[in-house]
Formats: sequence, C-alpha cells, structure tokens
Amino acid sequence: MLKNYIFDLGGVLLDIRMKNAYERFVALGLPPTELEPGSFVYKLMEDYQLGFVTTAEFCQQVASKCVADSNTKCAASLTTPRDIEEAWNSICLGVADRKLQALRRLRKTKGVASVSLLSNTNELHWECSCKNWFNANGNKLEDFFDKIFLSQELHLQKPDPEIFKTAIRELGASPAETIFLDDSPVNTAAAAACGLQTLTVTADVDWVATLFSQKP
Repeated sequence: MLKNYIFDLGGVLLDIRMKNAYERFVALGLPPTELEPGSFVYKLMEDYQLGFVTTAEFCQQVASKCVADSNTKCAASLTTPRDIEEAWNSICLGVADRKLQALRRLRKTKGVASVSLLSNTNELHWECSCKNWFNANGNKLEDFFDKIFLSQELHLQKPDPEIFKTAIRELGASPAETIFLDDSPVNTAAAAACGLQTLTVTADVDWVATLFSQKP
C-alpha cells in the first residue's frame, strides 16, 4: 500500500519552458556557446542548483559574460543582475490550481502518511514558485507538503541515489510504500533502483488522474 508520495517540482507540479531563459540570455548578449555543456555558465548553473554559489553570485557572473552585439542595445555594461534574474525566472510558467487541489486532497486521503517535494531546483525558481503559487492566493506552503527536499539545500541532485535515500531516511518511510513522481525517466529509474515505486510524468500521463483513479 502506498503511504508516501514524493513529487518533483518542474515538469510535474510547475509548468516550465527551459528555452525561455536561454532565449532571453542570448538576447541579453550571452554567447550561445556559454549555454553548452562544459562552458562556464553551464557549469555555473549546475553549481547554483547544488547551492554552491549564491543567487547574487549567479546573476552577477552570468551578467558579466554578456557581450556587446551589433543587433541589440545590450552589452556587458548594460546587462544587470536583475536582468538575469528576470530571464532565469521566465522558465517558471505556473502551477495549475487542479494540481494544488490534488495535493490538498492527497494529504487528506486515509492511509497517506506524507506528501513531499524533492526537486533539482535553485533559490530563484523556488522563491518564484512560492511567491506566485504555493504561498499565493490564500495558499500556504505547508498546505501542500509535509517535507521539502531541495537540491540547493542538500547539495545533492537527482539522479544521485543519495538524495532518495536522504528523503526516505528523513521521512522514516519504507521505500516499497513510497512513490516518486518525476518527468525524467533517468530520475525515476534511479528512484526505482533505491526501491521506490515510481511514476514518470509525460505529456500523455496525467498524474492527478492516475493517482485518483486508484482512490475512492
């Protein structure tokens, strides 16, 4: 019997479009090569997600990589950390109310011990999500989750098995009685290898319908 539910954030609860930030960064003068694996900014994004650099450092360092372009008025001297923050948060599109209501309902379902969040995210995206959805319109973050596991706070990220083991340990849960929902097959496979049940959320898989079709 499932007693614990662990949700990913982006792509499962939060609708996202990663290309928004990349397109806006380029428009601000960031060379496209800086968004490729192995580049300075690409590595900086990974470090930011793991909490190894602060938001101020992240925004300032990305801004410093923006260069003058003949087709835009933006240049390094004109691109500010605030510009980077706004471009980065453009990834976050919204959390549908039906998903918020589903989380509320799940927490009230008989036999459910915990509903938690486990995400590879970063301070800006998490604050944006809380400000605009989880802590907005009369909502409170604690209405939705019993426990929150964030990569930037744990200094761990999926698919590292340790992040799943940490969540299970802190929840005091049995892996076999826990389900992890993520939009990445790589991440759900890693969770499954740790003994958790999983659901890979895709455009064709509506987790709300899937979970509640199994409940009265």
